[in-house]
Amino acid sequence: MKFLATVALLATTALAAPADKLFNLKTSGASNSTHNDLYLSVGRGVVPDPLNSEAVFAGAAANRAATFYFANSTIYWSASSTSAPYALDLINVDGARKERAQISVDPTTGSKGFSITPEGVKGPSSTWDGWLWCPVNAEAGQFFPNLHFLNKNVQEPAVPAGCDKINLQAVPRS
Repeated sequence: MKFLATVALLATTALAAPADKLFNLKTSGASNSTHNDLYLSVGRGVVPDPLNSEAVFAGAAANRAATFYFANSTIYWSASSTSAPYALDLINVDGARKERAQISVDPTTGSKGFSITPEGVKGPSSTWDGWLWCPVNAEAGQFFPNLHFLNKNVQEPAVPAGCDKINLQAVPRS
């Protein structure tokens, strides 16, 4: 029994260790300059909400940005309100919006295969083909501009109507 407790403690410590390299995610490279320098938030954009885990752009204020850390090719949300390891998860969708698949921040192991390069955060190569800033979509219950990714398995349209292809930069927390 002691052995299992020790293993659990080591696993928790290993997961928490990368937290000293905290960062925010900020947009750049958009063709529409108003879509640059926006920080990624989690929830409804005003209050981080683990039960509503949309990845949204709540504006340029860094103090409203979600804080993340990188471990084992996964991007974790450093959520102070919960001890669960929330992580960025790329979710493929079917139907009319399949070309802009959703990003979720769920209490999961998250998607693996992310990398952080000088050009920005790159997603797992299996379906990821770039980041998208997409506008408010009240019909879909999205009340803030939100983060999506291009699904490389879907050819048309190259960038969905109203969306803008962006880079996502990891900006160290100060």
